[in-house]
Amino acid sequence: MSKFSLLSSKNASGSSDLRRIFQVGRVALIWNIFVVLFGSIVRISGSGAGCGQHWPTCNGEIAHLPRRLETWVELTHRVTSGAAFLLVVAFTWLSVRRAPRGHRVRGAAYAAMFLMLLEALIGAVLVLFGLVAKDASQSRAVVMPAHLLVTFGLVAALTLAVRWSAAESDDGVERGDDPGGSPPSQPWLALAGLAIVVVALSGALTALGDTLFPPVAASLAGRLQEDQGAGAHFLQRLRVFHPVLAVGAAALVVYVTAAFAGSERPSVRRSSRAVLVFVGLQLAAGGLNVALSAPGWLQVVHLGLALGLWIAFVSLAGEVGVAAHSVGHRRLLAGDP
Repeated sequence: MSKFSLLSSKNASGSSDLRRIFQVGRVALIWNIFVVLFGSIVRISGSGAGCGQHWPTCNGEIAHLPRRLETWVELTHRVTSGAAFLLVVAFTWLSVRRAPRGHRVRGAAYAAMFLMLLEALIGAVLVLFGLVAKDASQSRAVVMPAHLLVTFGLVAALTLAVRWSAAESDDGVERGDDPGGSPPSQPWLALAGLAIVVVALSGALTALGDTLFPPVAASLAGRLQEDQGAGAHFLQRLRVFHPVLAVGAAALVVYVTAAFAGSERPSVRRSSRAVLVFVGLQLAAGGLNVALSAPGWLQVVHLGLALGLWIAFVSLAGEVGVAAHSVGHRRLLAGDP
């Protein structure tokens, strides 16, 4: 067998391995999104205490038969969360087994596994310390945003792993050297990502406040007065900041994303457009949330759009990284400085 045939066979095998990683990672990502949205239903329905202050058992029993709706909801969430954990374990194992040593997909898989373990730990803390249902303590106001921060990290790690494995498999090869944007756009991209995370964390506090202290006044002015009144809870007082932060972050994200609209790579253009679409949908959903006093179903939709925006943005960042890496590699091979 010639050296060329041997090299082609090796490359085909590597592409096949990365394709399998892509397929398993995509399933893990989609399932984790479902679990996150299910978790918001647990919070909105007040079902977080459905299994009592017991974890990982439910009401002290390993095989518990639910007798209340709250217990059914909470126990189902735990089962689906356990399935998400196993999927991430399978994805990490496959990435370590099939991805070449030192490959960035491996790093993303390790990060996903670590963040999955941290997710489970935070979930246990919420239950064991009673930071669920109607609890309105400062501890819960700290743990809930931390929970979402870890969730965003997990989703980002899985998204990058999926994107990178797809980009280097046979199905993911694309032409076009220019990732779009000037070099200063890379730090701006990081700043925009930070803005999205900050808005998401403020949204976690706002959602908690909406669940525990639903707005009563019919008018916007009345709600502002209600939230800033002498007897208002601190979660009510913080509620006003989320819309303001969201509008400012949206402007920054749109400005930064527009720098990649002219990319030669179709995947970068698609990711850029997806970010812009999700920004528009999020602003619309946020405005509707305020107008309708944050009904539960709309909170779930709002969170789903937030995850969609985050995935689109992380995909854009990953695509830009792939394009920049490809350009640098070709220049190195060509002997360019």
